[in-house]
Amino acid sequence: MTTLLIDADMLLFRTMAACEIEANLGDEVWVRWAELNTVRTEFWETIDEWLGIWPDANYKLCWTGPSAFRKRIASDYKANRAAVLKPIGYKVMKRELLDEPTSFQHDEIEADDWLSLLAGALREAGEEPIIVSADKDLDQVPGRHWWPAGVKREEEPGLSVLEWSDELLRDKAKQWLVDETYAERQFYSQVLIGDSTDNIPGCAGVGKVGAKKIVDNFNTAEPVECWQEIVGQFEKALKKKDDVREPEDVALQQARLVRILRHGEYNPETSTVDLWTPPTLKS
Repeated sequence: MTTLLIDADMLLFRTMAACEIEANLGDEVWVRWAELNTVRTEFWETIDEWLGIWPDANYKLCWTGPSAFRKRIASDYKANRAAVLKPIGYKVMKRELLDEPTSFQHDEIEADDWLSLLAGALREAGEEPIIVSADKDLDQVPGRHWWPAGVKREEEPGLSVLEWSDELLRDKAKQWLVDETYAERQFYSQVLIGDSTDNIPGCAGVGKVGAKKIVDNFNTAEPVECWQEIVGQFEKALKKKDDVREPEDVALQQARLVRILRHGEYNPETSTVDLWTPPTLKS
C-alpha cells in the first residue's frame, strides 16, 4: 500500500496564498480577502489530483503544532516568526481541516516530525510511504519524496532524482530517493548551517558551502568521528568570539533543534520525545 504523507501546512499555505485577493476600496485603502469555499475546493481538488497519480494510495495530513519540545530546548526557537502574517483565514481553515480523521498534529512536535515518524512506521510495516513536501530539511529522512513542479534537486551520491511529465500534473514533477547515508549527512550539515527561518544560528562562519565540504568527507559508519568533527567546528567558532560556552553543549543544542525525529523517538500516547543523544555519550 502506498501512502502519501502530505505536508499539510505547506499545501494549505500555498493554496490560500494563491486564492487570496487584494481589493482597492478607494482613498488609498486596500484590503485582503479570501473566499474559504474556494480555498476548500482547491485544497481537496489538489489532493484528489495527487491521488489520481497513485490511484491505490491513501493519504495522511501532517500539521505543525506549537513545537513545545524545541521551545524547551531554546526559548527563542521560531521567535523571529511572531510578526509574520499567515494568509487571511488560514487559522480558520486549519482548524476545520484538523478535524479530518487523516490529520495528525501534536503540540510537542511539527509537521516535519510527523512526516518522518509516519514514514518510518509505514516502512517498518512493509508499506510504501511517499513524503509530499518541498521542504529540503526533510532530506534528513530516508525514503521516497515527491512534490509537483518547482523543487530543485540535483542528483548526487545518496540522492537519486526521477523526473517525468504527466497530464495530471500539468507540468514536470520530481520524485527523489534519499538513502540513510545521505540523510545522516543532511542532518550533520543542518547542525552546522542552522536554520535562519527558525531562529537557529548554527555554527558561525561555516555556511552551506563550508558545511557541505566538511560533511561530504564524513564516514557515517563512524558516527563518533563525525560528531567529534562537528564539535570541533563549534569549538573553533566559539574561540574566535571569545565565547566561554562548552562547544559540546552548543553543538548538542543545535543538533536537537534541527533534527527531524525518526520512528521510535516520539511516543504519541504520552507526547514524550526521546531526545537525540550524541554517539560519544552512548554506552
